[in-house]
Amino acid sequence: MRLRSTFRLLAASALLLSGTAVMAVPVAGSDAGIALVQVDDTPKPFKLSAPRPNPFRTTSALTLTVEEAGEITVTVHDALGRRVAMLREGQSTPGTYTLRVDAENLPPGLYIVRATNGDGDTATRSLALVR
Repeated sequence: MRLRSTFRLLAASALLLSGTAVMAVPVAGSDAGIALVQVDDTPKPFKLSAPRPNPFRTTSALTLTVEEAGEITVTVHDALGRRVAMLREGQSTPGTYTLRVDAENLPPGLYIVRATNGDGDTATRSLALVR
């Protein structure tokens, strides 16, 4: 019991040092009574959703939500870091965009979808292609 509380305190300290806010919330049926929940309220110029489905066989879709107008590039990279597909490139106005990853010419494996804006802000999501 004491070790669990110490771990939670250390985890909260690490998150606070990284600039991420932490909240303690009650947990029903827990002997400790509270759990730490990470809260990231930092404004972001864009958000990249988790791919659906993941893992996938033929196609997978992600949602790109743009909060501010600007240059956005969304690419797909293989496990070695090589760019294998360009999903979006150019100016984007605020809104929500659906991006589709087509696996027709890709071998099975792990892939990273990377969205980057003109200021260098980046969001990444992993994707697994199975046959």
